Amino acid sequence: MNTLRGTYSYQDEPRSTTGKLFPFVDILLAGSPYVSFGTELFSYGNLRQVSTITVNDDFTWAMGINNFTAGVQYETDKTKNGFMRFGSSYYVFNSYSDFVNGVNPKNFGITFSNTPGYSQAFPSFNYAQTSAYLQDEVNLTASLKVVAGLRLDLPTYPDPLPAHPIISDLIFGNNAYSTATLPKTKAMMSPRIGFNYDITGDRKYVVRGGTGLFTGRVPFVWIVSQVGDAGMLQTTQTYSAGVGTGVPGPFNPAINAYYPATQPPAGTIVPGTFTIISKDFKMPQSWKSSMAFDAKLPWGLKGTVEGIYNKDINTAFFVNEGLQAPSNMDISGYPDNRLIYPNANVSKYYNLQTNGVITPASGSGVSPIVLENRKGGYYWSATAKLEKAFSNGFFGMIAFTHSEAKNLVDGSGDQAASAWNGNANVNGANNPELSYTSYVTPNKLLGSVSYRIEYLNHGATSISVFYEGGSQGRFSYVYSSNIVRDGAGTNNLLYVPKDPSEINFVDQTVNGVLWLAQDQKDAFFAYINQDKYLKTRKGKYAERNGALLPWRNGFDVKIMQDFFVNVGGKRNTLQFSLDILNVGNLLSKKWGSATLYNQNNILTPTNVANIVAGGAVVPTYRLNPFNNAMLTNTFTDNVGYPSTYSMQLGIRYIFN
Repeated sequence: MNTLRGTYSYQDEPRSTTGKLFPFVDILLAGSPYVSFGTELFSYGNLRQVSTITVNDDFTWAMGINNFTAGVQYETDKTKNGFMRFGSSYYVFNSYSDFVNGVNPKNFGITFSNTPGYSQAFPSFNYAQTSAYLQDEVNLTASLKVVAGLRLDLPTYPDPLPAHPIISDLIFGNNAYSTATLPKTKAMMSPRIGFNYDITGDRKYVVRGGTGLFTGRVPFVWIVSQVGDAGMLQTTQTYSAGVGTGVPGPFNPAINAYYPATQPPAGTIVPGTFTIISKDFKMPQSWKSSMAFDAKLPWGLKGTVEGIYNKDINTAFFVNEGLQAPSNMDISGYPDNRLIYPNANVSKYYNLQTNGVITPASGSGVSPIVLENRKGGYYWSATAKLEKAFSNGFFGMIAFTHSEAKNLVDGSGDQAASAWNGNANVNGANNPELSYTSYVTPNKLLGSVSYRIEYLNHGATSISVFYEGGSQGRFSYVYSSNIVRDGAGTNNLLYVPKDPSEINFVDQTVNGVLWLAQDQKDAFFAYINQDKYLKTRKGKYAERNGALLPWRNGFDVKIMQDFFVNVGGKRNTLQFSLDILNVGNLLSKKWGSATLYNQNNILTPTNVANIVAGGAVVPTYRLNPFNNAMLTNTFTDNVGYPSTYSMQLGIRYIFN
């Protein structure tokens, strides 16, 4: 038998903001954002349009105990992206006084198009994949079925990307990169095998499982961002006071006030940050295996135990190749020996620039964010489940899962730079440690009870109660500033001192109140000792996503009312439903409450710029204020939608 299928899909996802166009402004107070207003930084000119065509042709045939399926698939995707960070211009002022009195901003950013007349350019990217697969379902005996298959995927990239002529001549370490590089066109092989064995021949005891390689993809927005960030279709420029030529001038409400007077040709300005794909990059692959045992137990119970193990063969990883190699702190008598980068840009980056001109003596760093492959990462889980259907309309189920997952990066972030710098780390974003994923918690308990009754030959009522219990998530303890100095944000994991001798505090004034160094130290260790996670990490680094939110018990209720009649000998049903989510909160305001952590960046480094690898300057800290007070407790109630009940009504017509 031959089956030919074709599909076409089109996604149009524009994003906009309300109000008139206006530059985005951050006004600081004591170095932290105090007031922010204007056209949102990442929504100006933002759109995503993707058209996808897929064609499948499958052949199936039988040959003795073998049942074969063979097929080919062709897919083509065309992605058009609109994204201009700082497109409406972006100002950062040290104070409100600076803003209203015409003082130049602390920082300024702008993105302008290289299209004639500065009209918006739209980066695009085309992708095609040809696949072939063969599967054999073999009935070895009446009780044993084996399914084996092989899939080949060949990704191709029909249209070349533009190469920035200046970037192609730059050397970062021992490497040169081109903005025209695309992932390798290489066939990816994915073999797999599975089985189902009926031990007794009556489906009372069944063993099933399988193993195989699976090939995935990276988000196409990461690839199309290489086009948008390369300085060929549009150019992003950032300025800081006192660096290079400094900021271009005071605040101006016109979003194009600081466009170049003469539009520069494409490829003449090197962006401060741009995306590159490694010439050796391959699409991610993982090895997945599972094994399960299903059993019909006494008293009408059905039981299942199942184990799953996944391992990353290669995964996607971003690295900033513009950074020089870091050095260990190596400060005598100080226990934290993490890697740090030089403080001065001239020593930190391989190539420097001022207004697009490469100047190794001054300016800000040029940062190619390179998409590479790394190895490492796994997931495993063990699940046990019991269920029973009663003859009088009752049904019950309970299941428990214990799992663990670790990786190098979570892969979050729709921009290459945010995917690079959004990962908590000890030694900088270029040197990730294998640690817990953010999306897997160790234990989960599920249960449900339902009852259905039919009456009067034309009606039925169903009532179900669902339960879910488990930790509400994971989080990381980090410093409130970048102690590693790699420019990757406030994501450096905390070193937890084993005793007060391992950390030095300095006095600070908070809201007019003097906090002495000793008082802060006492409060810091009191916080550690009340925190279930941190008190186990004394003398160690906090782990990425190592801390767990508390266990939460949640209940939902679903009520369905059916009205049915037979039409042409078949049942037609009009169904009304009511869902009550987090029903515990409906019964009592004390039940069903979700939990948040108060603050995960509990320490503020005070002398990061003065630290020298192998030097004598020891890091000092301040306790990071929480609501102008010293933090005492890890968690608080989440006073918001996650803690409240909600209801939804539904209506459905069911016909056969």
